[in-house]
Amino acid sequence: MPLSNPDLKGPLTDVRVLDFSRVVAGPYATRLLSDLGADVLKVEPPEGDLTRLLGLQGDGESGYYLQQNIGKRNICIDLKVDGARELILKLAAKADMVVENFRPGIMDKFGVGWKDLSAVNGKLVMLSISGFGQNGPERGRAAYAPIIHAEAGVIARQAEMSGGPAMDLQVSIADTYSSLHGVIGLLAALRVAEQTGIGQHIDVAMIDALHSADDYAHWALDEAWPKPPENLVWDAPEDSRILISGDLKWLWHLLSTHENVVAPVSEGADLKTKIAARGQAVADWVKTRASFDALTDRLDELNLAWGRLRAFGADSFEQTSVVANGVIVDIEDSTGASRRTVQSPYRFSRSQSGISPGARAPRRGGHNFEALEDWLGESHEAVAAYRAAGILCAE
Repeated sequence: MPLSNPDLKGPLTDVRVLDFSRVVAGPYATRLLSDLGADVLKVEPPEGDLTRLLGLQGDGESGYYLQQNIGKRNICIDLKVDGARELILKLAAKADMVVENFRPGIMDKFGVGWKDLSAVNGKLVMLSISGFGQNGPERGRAAYAPIIHAEAGVIARQAEMSGGPAMDLQVSIADTYSSLHGVIGLLAALRVAEQTGIGQHIDVAMIDALHSADDYAHWALDEAWPKPPENLVWDAPEDSRILISGDLKWLWHLLSTHENVVAPVSEGADLKTKIAARGQAVADWVKTRASFDALTDRLDELNLAWGRLRAFGADSFEQTSVVANGVIVDIEDSTGASRRTVQSPYRFSRSQSGISPGARAPRRGGHNFEALEDWLGESHEAVAAYRAAGILCAE
C-alpha cells in the first residue's frame, strides 16, 4: 500500500505521459505509470472510452473504467476538428512518454503518429500496442484479448487440459501482459533518452507478449506436448476444495511414504488401473482429514504448496494476505460516491506508490484547463477558445 509519508515521492515523479489508449491494453500500462508517480494525461475522444459502458454503472464511472483510469488526469480532445492536431503536438513537445493502442496507422491518419510527434520532441518515447504488430502481415486486424487467446492456442490448451468446452479465459492476460511489457519497454527507452537525448518508438504486439510470457511454450517447442497433469484439485473437508501443487506421481510418493497411504489393486493390473487407484487413494486421504486446517497443516509439514479454491468475490478478496497487504482501496467516483478498486502491487522502501484512499476518477475533460495550464501555461481565455472551436469537450 502507499507509504503515508507525504514527503516521499513516486519513482516517476516529474515524468509526463500523454495517454491516447483505451479499453485495457494501454490503460493498464498508464494506470501503473500513474501509480508510480507519473503525471498521466488521458486524451479521451468526445464519445468516451468504451469501458465507460462496462461494469457496474452509477452516476459516476463504470467499475471497469474506474479500475483502469483512477489516478490519471483527463483532457477531452476531438481530433477531427481543425486545430486539434496542433494542440496535440504542443502537448507532445512537453511529454516524456506517449502511449496508444489504436490499430496501426490510425495515429498517422490524424497526423499525430510517431514521425509527427518525434519531430517536435526528439527525446520522446512512444509505446504502441496492437494485436499483431505495427508492420506485420496482419497489422490491420482488430484484436481484443480473447482473439489473441484463441490465436495463441491458450483457449484450446485449457480445454484440452480441463476436459471442458473451449471457452475464453475470464481474465484478459493478453492485454495485461502487453501492458506490463509495454511499461518495461517505456522505462528502458526513457533511460536511453535520458542518457543520449534520443527517444524511440516501441512496438508491442499482443500476440508476441503472450507467447513471450507463456511458461508452457517450451512443451510445444520441444514437441513434448501434452505435458503430464499437475496442480490437481481435490475435494477437502468442510465442503471445501483445495489445489495441491505438483503432479500425482510426487504426491503419491510423499503420501505413501509418510502417511502409509495404499492403493490396493489386483495382481497384474495395468499402469492405467494403478494410476486410477492411486488417485482415488489420494482423494480419500485428502477428504477424510479431521478438518481443513488439519489437512493444510499436514501439507505444510510435507512441504506441499496448496491453495483453497475460493469463490470469486468477497471470499477471494477476504483472503488473509489480500487484507494484510491492502490490495483493496476505498476511493470515490467523479460524483463523490464511495467505490473500491485494486491497489498498485508495488511496495517501495523509500518511495511513494499507488493511489491514495479517497482518490477520484476523472470525468471526461475534467482537467481541460488544469492540464493545459500545467503543461503549456495556457490561460483560461485560451482554453475557452479551444472549447468554442470544438477542439476541447467536456461532460
